[in-house]
Amino acid sequence: MLATLRRTIALVAIVVLSGCSHSTKTPGTAGSCRDVQGLPPGNLLLLGEMHGSVETPALISQLACSLASSREVAVGLEIPSGDQSLIDSYLVSRGTKTDKLRLTGSDFWQRGWDGRSSSSMLRLIDDIRKLKEDGAPIDVFAFDDQPGTELGRDFAIANGIRRFHDLHSKKQIIALMGNIHAMQEQITVGDETIVPSGKLLEDLGPISILVAYPKGTVWACMPDCGTHEIGAARSFMGAPGFSEGASPAGYSHTFSLPSITAAPPAVQEAR
Repeated sequence: MLATLRRTIALVAIVVLSGCSHSTKTPGTAGSCRDVQGLPPGNLLLLGEMHGSVETPALISQLACSLASSREVAVGLEIPSGDQSLIDSYLVSRGTKTDKLRLTGSDFWQRGWDGRSSSSMLRLIDDIRKLKEDGAPIDVFAFDDQPGTELGRDFAIANGIRRFHDLHSKKQIIALMGNIHAMQEQITVGDETIVPSGKLLEDLGPISILVAYPKGTVWACMPDCGTHEIGAARSFMGAPGFSEGASPAGYSHTFSLPSITAAPPAVQEAR
């Protein structure tokens, strides 16, 4: 029930980023992105989404591209930290079909079809590969320390982000995760009190941003896996872009997407 609730409340994404100024080039070319309008300042940005959309990974790609024009950037993804070597190898590859097959050969991509392993997430990693190829100071790190352990999920996520932060404290970190994990206030669901990853990281001064969306679709397991229609998020502001405050509490800012569209698992789309 709790897992279903998390998937249901989890938030989401963007193909056309109205909160940024664009050039005619696409993300993946160094210097192609201009300043992000309205992005709250902070070295550790936690973005809470609903997994399984086209738009949220595209948003992260655009933010990373924009920020990398002026400083070192690291994009954190809710992927098992055991996959880090696969990600590192892909980022220095040519991005061929064979390279993609190697990256997506792990259990996470082959069996973890909950939106985190979507075709759009793979595209995000490839966007960053292209940026690196063009000389941008940008990287990707996997922060989910839970697989193969008895760690609680929020603790495991916070642990992975903290470990990377402690080793790279001067980098601008953009960490994308399910929306409950990014909150900075604990919540109670039934008899269980959840202390989100954002709350566990509060000593690092994170900025939590809720990704809200209009009515649309996501690819998720709720409980059956596939494309699901969803209504507009409570925090959706109508006009795309950043705004202060969010509902529910636990976030200091909201980013409202212009649309939300289902993104199938990367391995399913490749068939």
